Amino acid sequence: MKGKTLKDVIGTEERSLYKLISLIADLSTLVREMIPRELGFAGGINPYGEKQLQIDVWSNDLFTKKLLRSGLVRRVASEEMEEVAEAKAGEYSIVLDPLDGSSNLKSNNLLGTIVGVYREKPLPARGRDLHAAMYFLYGPFHQLVLALEDGVRTFAALGRGSEGARFVSDGLIRQLPKPPMVYGIGGLREKWTPRVREFVESLEKRKMSLRYGGSFVGDYNQVLTKGGFFAYPELTDAPEGKYRLQFESNPIGFITEKAGGQASTGMGRILDVEPTSIVQRIPTYLGDSELVQEFQSTYKYKGQTV
Repeated sequence: MKGKTLKDVIGTEERSLYKLISLIADLSTLVREMIPRELGFAGGINPYGEKQLQIDVWSNDLFTKKLLRSGLVRRVASEEMEEVAEAKAGEYSIVLDPLDGSSNLKSNNLLGTIVGVYREKPLPARGRDLHAAMYFLYGPFHQLVLALEDGVRTFAALGRGSEGARFVSDGLIRQLPKPPMVYGIGGLREKWTPRVREFVESLEKRKMSLRYGGSFVGDYNQVLTKGGFFAYPELTDAPEGKYRLQFESNPIGFITEKAGGQASTGMGRILDVEPTSIVQRIPTYLGDSELVQEFQSTYKYKGQTV
């Protein structure tokens, strides 16, 4: 079967969206190419107090500058910036984690890029208002996972063509597989709350396989491929968890819902969370609908919020 390109999938009716996603895909290939070259530290600290690698800074500058100069994008909010960057004109607002999992760089493990696309929305914004979401996985092959209104498709990068990076898909709509096979939970086990610990024990009793590597997109891609449950939960010393609503939880939550799963804060739908700031964090539970509902119900059984 002949593969489908981004243009085939998005179509001419969404010409500006096709141009935007094609640009982001091109930029992702530059990030992929730069990964082996940038192994030093920038010596800076991002807004969350985390040490920045050179490639974190470089990739953030690459995406931000190219998107704002494209004429397509009015606003960009990034995990690496304290404030929203703006252009004078543009149809779209972009939220992104330019290099998810950069702590994996020196050990040569999975990294990726997470992007959320809003149309004519100020930032921060609610996840349910996303127009599209995607992530790129820089693994053994360069992969794009793209969620549009009609569902989720996966693409593989096959080099460059006359129009830039060439990403090809089988065109099939992805659904989270059943039965669920894998799970991953972030944070130190000793800092999990009792309900998280009990739920993990129930997953282990079902003989589900643990998959956790410290890259959100890498770990989540296991769930999208094999079915299962992934979370960075509330912790005893961090009740809001680790993931940022704008740059991580909303885009991956959107992808999860379009793949037939659920995305929860542990109490309700992630995409319904009203944003309070760009830097807001929330507990994040994603994957198989039945498992997410089961975990969410533990609030009712325990009669508590932590």
